[in-house]
Amino acid sequence: MKKLLLTAVMLGLFAALLSGCGGGSAEAHRLSFAQSASLDTLKTLDGKPVTLTGYMATLSPLSGEYIYLMNLPYQSCPFCVPNTQQLANTMAVYAPKGASFSYTDRPVRITGRMELGEFSDEYGYSYNYRIVDAELEAVDLSTLSADYALYQSLAEDGAIADVNGMFDYLLFICQWTEYQGGYTDESGNRVSYFLYPGDVENALADDSGYGYAAQSGADYFPGLIRRVKAVGGDTGELVQILSDAQSLEQRARAALSEQRYSYDEAADKYTLDEGAELYDAFYGVYGRFSAWLTRYEL
Repeated sequence: MKKLLLTAVMLGLFAALLSGCGGGSAEAHRLSFAQSASLDTLKTLDGKPVTLTGYMATLSPLSGEYIYLMNLPYQSCPFCVPNTQQLANTMAVYAPKGASFSYTDRPVRITGRMELGEFSDEYGYSYNYRIVDAELEAVDLSTLSADYALYQSLAEDGAIADVNGMFDYLLFICQWTEYQGGYTDESGNRVSYFLYPGDVENALADDSGYGYAAQSGADYFPGLIRRVKAVGGDTGELVQILSDAQSLEQRARAALSEQRYSYDEAADKYTLDEGAELYDAFYGVYGRFSAWLTRYEL
């Protein structure tokens, strides 16, 4: 039920070798990560040359056939929409046929062709768009704006990745009735079931890598806020997002403890009385974080 994973910057030069048909950068549309969040915008670029600057996530096939490009450095895995394998704030970038990418932790500019469709890869990630026939070139970031330097500091500290991971927990506590558990019966068949309130309480107390004991602790949200503030600079908007996320978590926890849910015996499934409202509130906060995340471009 967990996954983490989006974007930022760093100083330096990187020389990359690649050959292929990415299209001239002078003719390419300069794409931003903020624009990539709009499928309508990307539809207008389908089949056209685009250029995008960012960082490689370290997770990529050994073949170098493709990479995950993010505007956030120091990330091992691409970011996803919570509780899905749908990429978020991340662009899948494919090398020309017969060519490959070599990993670097330096910022790179890619130039290739936008392609829309229904795609999935060997890691199980899915996406509706990707950049293909791409080439890499060096990016010189000898100067950074104060805003971008702050963003880089948050990324280097790991704070942004942890905030992104927080949303997996927040969605769980807001929508636990839609989650499923499972087991293999004596015949080897996989049996799935919707979670009961007791399953949720167990997950909140589970301190393994599959539980939420750390996130459900009283100091979890205050700790995230302190960590963000400690970086310094103008972090007010991100702090407000975290404060609103904490308020929503408390609301969802109260709905659980006060048993504000009903049980459908025929379906063997619980329904939250405020399920729709909590769902909308979650995506309201998550949407603000996603928009904040894509604001800083190289």
